[in-house]
Parts: sequence; structure tokens; C-alpha cells
Amino acid sequence: MQGPIPDIVAPNLHALFVGFNPGTRSGALGHNYAGRGNQFWRLLAAAELTPHLLRPEEDRLLLSFGLGSTNLVARTTPSAADLSRAELRGGVPRLRDLIQTYRPRVIAYTGKGVYLAAADLDRAEWGVQPTSLFGDAIDVVLPSPSGLARLPFEEKLRWFREVKRVIDGPNATP
Repeated sequence: MQGPIPDIVAPNLHALFVGFNPGTRSGALGHNYAGRGNQFWRLLAAAELTPHLLRPEEDRLLLSFGLGSTNLVARTTPSAADLSRAELRGGVPRLRDLIQTYRPRVIAYTGKGVYLAAADLDRAEWGVQPTSLFGDAIDVVLPSPSGLARLPFEEKLRWFREVKRVIDGPNATP
């Protein structure tokens, strides 16, 4: 097993995708969202956030599309359920530092639980949140792209398209 998967970040990203932590397969391959059933890369392409379908090992190309990726927790586990609430909350200061340093316009949480842990809340709705956890960034809560998440692909896609809508909105940079 490899060490932590490196963050994919650069200044002024359109969106930074934030997951719980790397799954076992992602940890072994060194790339996020690499699980066989994970729909993250399909969702990005279908929502036109990327111009074509990327493979997990092409994750560094996200930067060329103004996108980035990180996790609340670096530790690889078979399931996010293996992480304690305290461990998830412990990742928030590092996430805050990343956001303050790189200043992405949108923070896209890939799972309601990711957002709830970061916000220390018990409840949230899908989509754009009424307030930002970190400065001026727009928080968008997405369904988990995991194949284990029972929401149909089209419903997940609806919310990934919301990220695209926010990026392309009236305050979009050329």
C-alpha cells in the first residue's frame, strides 16, 4: 500500500472536490475515485465538467480543466464508515488551509456525510448551501459517486450538473 494520495490543487480552481478518504483500491493505485464501481469520472464527463471521460490515473489532468481533488482524511479504509467523526473533524483544519491557500470558487463535497463532517452539522440538503464554511467559496453538496450509494446515476448527475451551473454562472471567470 502506498502513502497518502497527493492533493490535486492549484490556485484559483473553478471547483475543488472533497471526499471522505481513499478507498482500498484508490489507496493501492494512488488515485482517488478508483474503485471499480465508483462513478466520479463518468459523472464529471456527463456533467461536462471535463471534455471527455478520464481514467483515475489521469487525475492530474483535472487541473487543466480548473478542477482539483482532496480528502478530509488521508488514511485508506475499505469504507468511509471505518472513520470516526473525530477523525473526520480532524481533517477540517487542513482542508481550511488548502482552501485559504488555493482559493477555489466552489467546494464540491462528494457525499452529504463529507459536508456534514466538515460543517459539524447533523443535516443538510443536496446542492448549493446557504452559507460557506470557508470564506467566499460556494459550497455544493453532491451525492456520493460510490457505486454503493443507491441513488440512480441520473440523480447523481443532476447534482454534478449543479456544480457546472455554478461554475458557469454570472460570476464565472473567462
